[in-house]
Amino acid sequence: MPLGRRIIKDKRIILAGPQTTFRAGVARVLSLEHDMQIVAQCEEHTEIRVAIETLKSSALIVSLTILCDHPDLLHPLKQAAIGVIVVAPTPEQIPSEIAKHLHGTISPDILVDDLVHSVRHVSRGHRDSQSLVHRAIAPVKSDLIGRCVRNRLTRRELQVVGLIAKAYKNKEIADCLGTKEQVVKNYVSNLFAKCGVSDRLALALFTRNHPILAKAGESASALLPLRSARLLVAG
Repeated sequence: MPLGRRIIKDKRIILAGPQTTFRAGVARVLSLEHDMQIVAQCEEHTEIRVAIETLKSSALIVSLTILCDHPDLLHPLKQAAIGVIVVAPTPEQIPSEIAKHLHGTISPDILVDDLVHSVRHVSRGHRDSQSLVHRAIAPVKSDLIGRCVRNRLTRRELQVVGLIAKAYKNKEIADCLGTKEQVVKNYVSNLFAKCGVSDRLALALFTRNHPILAKAGESASALLPLRSARLLVAG
């Protein structure tokens, strides 16, 4: 690149949704692309409306929950010619009245290459028909989202992740941690929010599809069953 030449990031992206960790992971991935810029991160529909009105954006990545609660957002998005990519576990979960206005979908455990492809395609004004169909996902080495999620989880949360990946129930996890079942339920709820998933199966799949997170959860939980066994013997 010639000295002094300015790189223009023409694809301006708005990220919206309550899952802070997922947003941070997506932002980190897309910021590495030479032609993409994250211009806003929004948690609520009111912030999205302001971003639509004040920022010249090419695409919005938004959680399905927000669109289901505020479908009226679709009109100003269409008026502003902003491509809409919704975050949903599978396209089948998206109501038909919302689906027809979308340009693409991504799952919380999407691969980095697929994420970049979908955002770039939609930002150019196209409809990403491939992302609107559920596809099997395989692990890859470039796991920036997995790394970002891992770094934002506490040691205890990583232990719970590791045990859920092994199909442990809440009571079994509570026994391993030496705590109450309600405390485990609170950990699980926090993990759902941080990973952008809605149930235990989705969390287990998210973990499996992000090797960095899976390895950290396995390592953190490795000695917990032994600890539980020692407690039983001592009793």
